[in-house]
Amino acid sequence: MDLLIPEKRNSSARDHVYETLKKNIILLRLEPGQAVTEMEIAELLSVSRTPVREAFVRLSQEGLLETYPQRGTVVSLIDLERVDEARFMRRTLEKAVMKIACNHFPQELSFELRSNLALQEVCLQEKNFLRLFELDEEFHRVIYRGCKKERIWELISQINADFKRIRVLKLSSGIGVGEVVEQHKRIAEAIFSNDDKHIEKLIEEHLPQNDPDFEYLRKLYPKYFK
Repeated sequence: MDLLIPEKRNSSARDHVYETLKKNIILLRLEPGQAVTEMEIAELLSVSRTPVREAFVRLSQEGLLETYPQRGTVVSLIDLERVDEARFMRRTLEKAVMKIACNHFPQELSFELRSNLALQEVCLQEKNFLRLFELDEEFHRVIYRGCKKERIWELISQINADFKRIRVLKLSSGIGVGEVVEQHKRIAEAIFSNDDKHIEKLIEEHLPQNDPDFEYLRKLYPKYFK
């Protein structure tokens, strides 16, 4: 098992295990349907089984792990219904947040957005799609923070896991990657130029109600989906 293990910092063992597992599930290092055991994770992260068990419970409550009598615990499959729910919530809230951003966005965060976009371009050229996904997340988080709506972003993130996983799958498959970066540029430009008249359309393009690529991905990776 080859996991990305972030620096522990000052978090508790329980939180460190939880964040490590969630990150690896989102980035598909732990694949949908893959079996995981408390013992294996405890040994890998050099912790006792108690924080692992607590992390498993939390991830199960979020729908990222499932436990079966005969099979044990496995990473949950991607559920397109949950993807649609999360995308609907994001699209609805994001239209409102972006309108605020077009009228009231701090100058100091404009520089942060520009830096983020520059890094997205580098990742696009280097085909570092997992890092591009992280920059995508940070791009939107900065905008929510600039509108003093970061807690709303955190709320969205709590139900957003399957949407994140399918976006990682889409990016890592090289589908529409350049267009995502271009959409981010257009959104940022609308914010910088206070263009609240066109921002709603830009969000609809960025978060469409129906994405045919998702069905294509389900056919391409049938074992990953419910």
